Amino acid sequence: LVPLRQFGADRLPPLRTVRVPGARTEGSNARLRNTVEAEKIVEQIVACAADPAYDGKTSGVVVLQGTAQVRLIHNLLLDRLDTAEWERRRLRVGTPPDFQGDERDVVFLSMVIAEKRAAVTGTEWQRRFNVAASRAKDQMWLFHSVGPDLLSPVCLRRSLLTYLLHPP
Repeated sequence: LVPLRQFGADRLPPLRTVRVPGARTEGSNARLRNTVEAEKIVEQIVACAADPAYDGKTSGVVVLQGTAQVRLIHNLLLDRLDTAEWERRRLRVGTPPDFQGDERDVVFLSMVIAEKRAAVTGTEWQRRFNVAASRAKDQMWLFHSVGPDLLSPVCLRRSLLTYLLHPP
């Protein structure tokens, strides 16, 4: 994986991870959501919007699992950012298929899970994670509520998290 543009010392740090303590999930499958993680992502997007280093940067939020998490983040952002800011940033919130063929300068990933879960390993999951991890042009943030120790060694979540925590 080398998903981000490589240039200049004044660029944004390309890979960021944020561990969200005290989080938990509700629901399952498409209804899975993590309120604490969603709120942390929204706080960071609002902070980035106010930071001059992010002027002119487009943004997107890719939720790795659960359309309920997409709706939650979308609604929280509607409460915190005005319409003009959404348009300036070309802000979009969705699942990996929603971003197929689309890129943003800055992408915020929501891992969603907050406890040990079954490993995701199948071909469809591989496609989803590939799309999610390759949508950022300048910077990718991963918000996670679990550490690699709770994830199976064969789980794509663990692979992504480990890569971002310890990039080559």
